[in-house]
Amino acid sequence: MSIMEQNNSDKTQIRIETDIRFWNLLLQGMKKSEKLTKVEAFNDLLERQRIALLTSDDEFMKGNVLEFSKAWGWDRETVNRFLEKLQEFGIVTISMAGNRKAIKLNYIV
Repeated sequence: MSIMEQNNSDKTQIRIETDIRFWNLLLQGMKKSEKLTKVEAFNDLLERQRIALLTSDDEFMKGNVLEFSKAWGWDRETVNRFLEKLQEFGIVTISMAGNRKAIKLNYIV
């Protein structure tokens, strides 16, 4: 990739710092179906991260794909693809803790 191409691709990247209150505002009044949207699933991850930080010394929230699948109304493959995409974008860090995924949102304090 040339320097010109790299500079142009950097211009397409926008990072916006938000907090849980902002996400709650965006989701306020949304009709919930049994199957969550990607935005609702991401909001669930935000809430799980907040709870993990408040109740544990560990930065990682723990959960397995089956838990997310039930909570979000998605099949396991869709959950895995979504989490992998979030990791590709650098939004989450995923590691294994036994048979459970340990997930940490890559947030800035």
